[in-house]
Amino acid sequence: MDTPGSKTNDTGFLSFGGLDDYLTKHNSNIIWLLVATILSCGWIIYLTYYNSRNIGLILTLIVNRLYKDGYIHIGSFSFSVLSGKVMFRDVYYINQDMSIRIQDGFLIFRWWKMYNPKQKQHDPKAETRLYVTVNGFEFHVYNRTDLYARLQETFGLEPTLIPPKKDEERGLEEGKKTLESVNIKAESPDPTLSWRSLIPVIKVNISTVSP
Repeated sequence: MDTPGSKTNDTGFLSFGGLDDYLTKHNSNIIWLLVATILSCGWIIYLTYYNSRNIGLILTLIVNRLYKDGYIHIGSFSFSVLSGKVMFRDVYYINQDMSIRIQDGFLIFRWWKMYNPKQKQHDPKAETRLYVTVNGFEFHVYNRTDLYARLQETFGLEPTLIPPKKDEERGLEEGKKTLESVNIKAESPDPTLSWRSLIPVIKVNISTVSP
């Protein structure tokens, strides 16, 4: 039967008091240094190779939960607030009509540049606050289901490609179009109230395009 001062518990492992005595006798500073070094290396490896992929997986799940008209995949995603840079890799969007794929890219929003509300929106010499670079851009169109659906409705044919929309869905779509047209007409011509005045010039660099 073990005494209260025993260094081992019933399972054969060192107890807390025994572990404290062991570290004290064997120079615990070196042991804690090794543990901290191993944990730091593991954390650096995770941030370098796996953090952006995990963020991309989480964003993919969230976006597809909210968006139901297609599938969106984000392979990896990372951002830096200080430099205003957002990086992404292996991004693609697929629906019943087309697919868009981007191998990798990044965008830089220069938030530190001064905002000039009097600057012209479409001036090519204006300050560039947003810069976008895309590599390996692919765009494929393989169906035009909306056009086929309109032709079927026009000629009174039975829908064969897409199931007919319900009256409620059509009413909602028409209501959205009406609201959008009203909002466009109600916009103020004042450039200071438009997002384009905040980003007057957007530079986009696309390389390796595959239509």
